Amino acid sequence: MNIQRQLRTTCSLAISMAALASVGITAAHAQQATVEGFVIGRSGEQMAIKTPDSPRLTVILSDNTPATEKGGFLGMSHKNLGIEALVPGLSVKVEGSYNPDHQLVAKKVVFSRTSLSTAKAVESGLYPVNAEVAGVKDQQRSDRKDIEQSQADIAKNSQDIDTTKQGLDATTQATAGNTTAIGTTNTRIGSLDQFETKDSITVNFANGKATVSKKDKDQLADFVKAVADTPGSMIEVQGYASTSGSATLNQRLSQERADAVLAIIQQTGAVPMTRILAPAAMGTTNQVATEHTRSAQAENRRVVVTIVVNKGITG
Repeated sequence: MNIQRQLRTTCSLAISMAALASVGITAAHAQQATVEGFVIGRSGEQMAIKTPDSPRLTVILSDNTPATEKGGFLGMSHKNLGIEALVPGLSVKVEGSYNPDHQLVAKKVVFSRTSLSTAKAVESGLYPVNAEVAGVKDQQRSDRKDIEQSQADIAKNSQDIDTTKQGLDATTQATAGNTTAIGTTNTRIGSLDQFETKDSITVNFANGKATVSKKDKDQLADFVKAVADTPGSMIEVQGYASTSGSATLNQRLSQERADAVLAIIQQTGAVPMTRILAPAAMGTTNQVATEHTRSAQAENRRVVVTIVVNKGITG
């Protein structure tokens, strides 16, 4: 009888341990994932991608996350470009694991050289459009202020409401406040790739050159350090060229100038790589001076460094 009882106890323990091991293995396996999709925005360590299964999946990055470009014959060439290369429109494959908030913590990000070239070309073409959109938004904000002022005047003329009506209004306002708070939270989650400009600095260059002067280096370093602690901020670098010379040369010069300024920003150590957007080569677009004088064309040989703040973080 004792032997049978011991056998039953031993079998029960073995079955329980096997079940627990199976659950642990299944849970660990379920956390690993490889996801493919298009980058729709990046803010700091968070990147949003659109996949066939999700319109917006949050990916968590770090300064050490490999962002590898594949190219060359049969895609055999590999180059780690850093997470600043992860621009909107880029087709990526992300390998990592999900955290408890169902965010994909990336171990590495892989993309093709062709996809990166296409995404950068699209990004460069979008800047003029974004400027027009920003102008429209400024007008909308102005119109909204006029409406708010009119509403304030109406409210001022309605101060003869009786006590009972005031009590009902207070209850209504409290309910509206709760609804607004929920709406604000949803808006911030959906604003990962929406920015507004806070400050900027321009660095100018000699004709045909991409070398930053000592004076401009010091001013640029001071500017970056001064805005480093701005909550939710990102640094955007845009390189430009004058219309002198061929289009191919000017496109290359605008890229080299943007890269030179980006290197100085990185050397300051004031901001992590997760807060720097990929440098954009704008070529001869957005000429600030149209005259063909030396001084006018000198204004067009420039790099503009802009501090933008993510609305999803600052609200």
